[in-house]
Amino acid sequence: MNDQDKLVTLHTYSNNVDASIARDVLENAGISCMLTNETFSGIYPIGHTSLGGIQLLVFEKDEENARNILSNTDNP
Repeated sequence: MNDQDKLVTLHTYSNNVDASIARDVLENAGISCMLTNETFSGIYPIGHTSLGGIQLLVFEKDEENARNILSNTDNP
């Protein structure tokens, strides 16, 4: 695995809705991404942010482009 294959946390969300919207925006723009802790936050919604929240991950090579795309939407 090279550095461009490395996953980085683009943003951390406190709820599934915002995280899913951001993921969908990026995927529709052709950027591969994934969410972590998504299922856990649905099971244990109170206090999951103390465990890291819902993290939106992208490949390091896509990070700058992904940030630009999300900065041009209403969702962080």
